[in-house]
Amino acid sequence: METGCLPPDDMHSFGRIQTMSIRPQIVPISLAIVLTLLLSGLTTAADDPAHPAPSPAVTPVQQPVDARDERIRQLEDRVRELEQKLGVLMERLDIDEQRQMIQEAQAAALQAGEESKPEQREFLEGGLALQKLNPEITFCADFLGTVIIDDGKFYAGETDRSGFQTRSDGLHFQHQLDPYSSFKSAFHFSPEHGVDIEEVYINWSGVIPAISFTTGRFRQNFGILNRWHDHDLDQTSYPAALRLVLGEEGLVGNGVMVKWLMPPLWAHANELTLEVVDGDDETLFSGQHFSVPSTLVHLKNYYDLSASTYLEFGLTGMFGGNNRRGWANEAGELIDEPWRRTLAAGMDLTLFWSPQTRAKYDQLTWRTEFYFVDKELPPDAGTVYSRSWGLYSYLQKQLSARWFAGIRGDAARPTFRQRDLVAWDVVPYLTFWQSEFVYLRLEYQYGRNLPAWSETGGFMPRTDNRLLLQLNFAAGPHKHEKY
Repeated sequence: METGCLPPDDMHSFGRIQTMSIRPQIVPISLAIVLTLLLSGLTTAADDPAHPAPSPAVTPVQQPVDARDERIRQLEDRVRELEQKLGVLMERLDIDEQRQMIQEAQAAALQAGEESKPEQREFLEGGLALQKLNPEITFCADFLGTVIIDDGKFYAGETDRSGFQTRSDGLHFQHQLDPYSSFKSAFHFSPEHGVDIEEVYINWSGVIPAISFTTGRFRQNFGILNRWHDHDLDQTSYPAALRLVLGEEGLVGNGVMVKWLMPPLWAHANELTLEVVDGDDETLFSGQHFSVPSTLVHLKNYYDLSASTYLEFGLTGMFGGNNRRGWANEAGELIDEPWRRTLAAGMDLTLFWSPQTRAKYDQLTWRTEFYFVDKELPPDAGTVYSRSWGLYSYLQKQLSARWFAGIRGDAARPTFRQRDLVAWDVVPYLTFWQSEFVYLRLEYQYGRNLPAWSETGGFMPRTDNRLLLQLNFAAGPHKHEKY
């Protein structure tokens, strides 16, 4: 029988069966040998001519007792000798059986080890080498349907009307250049502004522990929402407080940025950001590309309040000049305006709660930011300083895996204004995330004292009522990332 096809356990059992089958064969053979010797001894005694068998007619003669006992002792000695030989033979069989069992176990172990070895494969990625050189590309589109009700009219301005519009399309590129640097860029296409380079920057990390460097054009870290792209917002647009104080599109600049992940001091995590950018923001600074740089400092403090709750608190300070340099006056002469400065400060607070066992279905976010700007004005402005401020706060609740509902409130005294009126609005909204790439949002906006440009010139306050339906999708690896 071939045993190579049996598993190790069966092979071991088969070896024992073979040994057991040998032993029953040896025992009858040994008994047969003993009986044969006894019979041969008796037969020899009967056939011995010195002791003839008695005839029936003759009276039997009694054999000597001593001769019979001697024969019995000889036979017993012979039996003991055979038993000793049989014992030696059995011991040899036991040793051979043990050796065979050990050999079978070793063979089974070797066979199992050979079977458990993984298949040796060689992976080649030469076919993907060129693909890895290409940057990751994402296309974003933002569609907006608007119904405006303004004093019985369905428009609020020449370009602000009810209807459907492609608010903006975007192309986003990002790529890991090498182990230390990566780049990101965002290009926006809109019917009103054409092509807008929102961000193009390169980032270095890992060169110095806990410190990263960024240079290029980027959205600045003034609070939280100013850093986000508009398609990543929790509402259809930036809060009115941010737009009226910092500018319609927020703060974006060309310059350098350094981030330092500080050792935990008074919080579980601290991060300090320093930015130096040009002052091309028209709301706070001169609006020129070549001007006195502005400097921003932002301190972020992160606290883990519990396993389900965290708190993030930030402070921002910013300084720069708003005087124009190389400006052509009425006579066509290039002049530099006298030095005028702008100070800005901000505070941001985020409280986030999400139970660990229902993180996918239940969360609550409360976010608040406050802005303050002290801007020195030119002599012909009629006043020396313009102090503006803005505040927003919103609460958002996740209703299920795909549904979110929230409400936001804003109050602000705009930087550009003719009256010291406080503008405010209320914005309830409902968002449905079809997937991580597509979402739809229904939003209502009600605002009062919002600044608007009148036909006779100058700003005038207005009341705004509008209902918006937003559709936004992103195709590519970028998705909707808040960064």
